[in-house]
Amino acid sequence: MAQSPFAAQRAAQRDLARARDEVDRLTGVAPRSGGGVRGRFALAVAVVVVLAVVAAVAVGWRAQRDTFSDADYCTFAADAVGLLLTPDSREADRARRILELSTGTFRDEFAQSTGAYSAFVARLGTVATGVVDGVAIAGRTGDTVSALVTSVVTTRVGPTTSDRDTAEPRRFRLRVQIEPDGGALRLASVEFLP
Repeated sequence: MAQSPFAAQRAAQRDLARARDEVDRLTGVAPRSGGGVRGRFALAVAVVVVLAVVAAVAVGWRAQRDTFSDADYCTFAADAVGLLLTPDSREADRARRILELSTGTFRDEFAQSTGAYSAFVARLGTVATGVVDGVAIAGRTGDTVSALVTSVVTTRVGPTTSDRDTAEPRRFRLRVQIEPDGGALRLASVEFLP
């Protein structure tokens, strides 16, 4: 007696399901039999769990990466620019300190002139005093911040107090780029503005 086309199709589907289960068993994958709605639900739950884990890792990575606040960037900008704009012939290691606060292009350029900078300041007996009176974040790209800094500096040249001490204070405006490097903030570029 010949099988009906529907019976043959059902038998072929059962054989196919058994073959898939056997392949899954041999490759270590959970069998698909008994799947139906329950199997699709388990798959949906697994997808949701994987997405939740990926999201948690991404949030944790972002939180770990952004360890510096806007206030940290502003404080660093004020301190670094203050150090940069107030040379002092009495501090022989000032150029080294500026270099330690630098990275990237600015570090490379300043490293080439560190000796000349120190010799010039020492030879003239330069002592500058000043104050950073304004810092604002102008932009941010990832962890790199561009900040605008204003400062007023008075420079005395020579070892004695004289008329040169009464020089008019000069106002400086700078745009600095700050980025983390080695777990600390560093000056990446410095641009004097008109």
